Amino acid sequence: MSSLQSYRTSQDSLALENIDLADKNVLVRVDFNCPVEDGKVTNNYRIQESLRTLEFLKEKGARKITLLTHFERPEGRYAPEFSLKIIKEELEKLWGEKVTCPPYEPDFYEYSKKISNSMSHVSRSIFQVCMWENTRFWPGEETNDSMFAQALAEGQDVFVNEAFSASHRSHSSIVGAAKLLPTYAGFRLAEEAREIYRLMNETRTPSVAIVGGAKIETKIPVLRALSKNYDKIILGGKVSIEYVGTQNFASLHEEWMDKIELPTGYSDEQKFDIDETSALHFAEIIKLAKKILWNGPVGKFEEPEFKKGSEIIAQAVAGNKKAFRLIGGGDTVELLEELDLQNEVGFVSTGGGAMLDYIANGTLPGLETLKY
Repeated sequence: MSSLQSYRTSQDSLALENIDLADKNVLVRVDFNCPVEDGKVTNNYRIQESLRTLEFLKEKGARKITLLTHFERPEGRYAPEFSLKIIKEELEKLWGEKVTCPPYEPDFYEYSKKISNSMSHVSRSIFQVCMWENTRFWPGEETNDSMFAQALAEGQDVFVNEAFSASHRSHSSIVGAAKLLPTYAGFRLAEEAREIYRLMNETRTPSVAIVGGAKIETKIPVLRALSKNYDKIILGGKVSIEYVGTQNFASLHEEWMDKIELPTGYSDEQKFDIDETSALHFAEIIKLAKKILWNGPVGKFEEPEFKKGSEIIAQAVAGNKKAFRLIGGGDTVELLEELDLQNEVGFVSTGGGAMLDYIANGTLPGLETLKY
């Protein structure tokens, strides 16, 4: 694991602030995988958090910025419903810059040329922003294919990773292209790495981790890591049901029974939300904590009748302003914005899975390419 001192600061010669970007073509991996409903972005937090880096690159004289992002899971094939048109329009609205995004074609080398030539008729003195179509339209993205990575890096001078939330993936746009160019961390990625590192090394007690969502099989390594550093681990949402039903529940719970806090009941037969008694019990634990990690709501909060448990948790986290607090996960961010608490709960990460993987493993593929 890297030391906190290794994370780039403005005094570091390798920091983004200190490199020459004048007249450079800069390839930037962002994560604009935002929730979309009825043709509109419903939560643009990840886009907003990238703007500081993008505007800085422009101010430092970059000639052209080329953006890479995935969107949903098209599984290596073209799917028009996963096109970036809506995302591009949201970025243009938030940033105020025109973004060119040529239509998809299957030959990624030809597409790379199209990206390179899309603004070639424009004066070199005019700042340009281009965006590749959804990188997951091409199978080489998720397999980290070297030829696809080469196409991404073609004609670029510098690579900037501003996608902490996707940095747990060994994909071409995260690690492949990064190995072919001088590589730097975006401001938000560096901040997230520092804050999560601080949380991992913060010794305040009592401490509590709140883990919601689903997919217990992916969370067992995380729970094992959390059990070493947290006094209590609250499980809610589908993951709490899956935990009780997992094949090796007896041995796991024997190992962690003094740490794990499970709901004592649910508000409905489908178990879409924890009951109020459980939520209030969890809230009392949270109110006494001096270190709080929260990833994932504890119910199907998208439906108002199943939001009560998550709302009680959110209010408890927001109310404990003396604790070191770190929140992550797209659903958690969406819940907090619905409750207007996004600025009341400490540091809010753009990544859920990436944050948990970093905590469990002490590193991420995307951070390793940055020598973090």
